[in-house]
Amino acid sequence: MRIRMKVIVLGFVLVCLGAVSAYAQEQSTPSAPSLGDIARQLKAQKANAPKPVKVFTNDNLPTSNAGITESSEPEKSPADTTSAAPGGHDEKYYRKQMATLQDQLDTDKRELDVLQQKLGQNNMQYYPNPQDSLTQQYTRSDINKLTAEIDAKKKQVDSDQKAIDDLREQLRQEGGDPSWLR
Repeated sequence: MRIRMKVIVLGFVLVCLGAVSAYAQEQSTPSAPSLGDIARQLKAQKANAPKPVKVFTNDNLPTSNAGITESSEPEKSPADTTSAAPGGHDEKYYRKQMATLQDQLDTDKRELDVLQQKLGQNNMQYYPNPQDSLTQQYTRSDINKLTAEIDAKKKQVDSDQKAIDDLREQLRQEGGDPSWLR
């Protein structure tokens, strides 16, 4: 009984090995070209193919006469005629200056808010080390440092606001339109 089972299992294994070797031999014979060969052939065909000729139709021709004028002097748009103040600078200058000054003022105000928040936190700060707690109660160095930074930032905000006011005054003196600073 045992021998029969061994013979059957051995026969089955031999049949499987024969089938696997036949399949491997069939795969090793090159009946079809490889994918790399096909890719090389397609690349060579694309290189040899002629480039398509561009066809111009009414759909892809430019329709505007941009840059073509009948007179010899360039056209002035209505914005160009009113954009310069009688005293000197134009609208573009004032808008750029105002944007720069306003951005600086906004940045300084945000930094001032952050410093004030830090000061509020340090006023209620708890130090787990009793030595640090005693040092801060005696010297208050971190709070004094933040207070000095806040004072400096307040001066910077005031100088930013003064620069904006000076720009408005300059525009007024040059006779420009006040809407340029909006």
